[in-house]
Amino acid sequence: MRCKKAERWMSRALDGRLDARSAGQLGEHLAACPPCRRAQAEYRSVAALLRNGKETDPGPSFWRRLEPRLNEEREIMPLLVYERWCLRAVPVFLVLAVLAAGLLFLTPRSAEMTRSEVLLLQNVNPLVETRTLFEEDKPENRNMMLIFASAEEAAPARRRLP
Repeated sequence: MRCKKAERWMSRALDGRLDARSAGQLGEHLAACPPCRRAQAEYRSVAALLRNGKETDPGPSFWRRLEPRLNEEREIMPLLVYERWCLRAVPVFLVLAVLAAGLLFLTPRSAEMTRSEVLLLQNVNPLVETRTLFEEDKPENRNMMLIFASAEEAAPARRRLP
């Protein structure tokens, strides 16, 4: 029998839940295993203290085993806080992404097209008009056309881009 199994059976024996055959096997193991005999003595003392209702301080071995585990928990705590924050942030992010996508796809778009779009749909080269502006001999006409062309480009876009 292994010591872990013997420890489980020791606690059952203290509660009176161990059958006779298993109790015999446990007795054989305890006769051959000094560490398990010490563990059984500890179990019996703890059970007696619990029955009497007395409180005692834990032994030094308890504190030696507990302190490393407490230090491990301190190291893990920031990761748990980060994990909890991430788990709460993911649904919020998904809701915001769905709302943004809905706004982009469901906003009405104006039917008006800019002059450049009209020229592209008509398969007209817009540079031809610019070339004619520069080829004109009158400087006033050329300046006026440039001013109007730049005013059209500076005007805010009528159509919202997705």
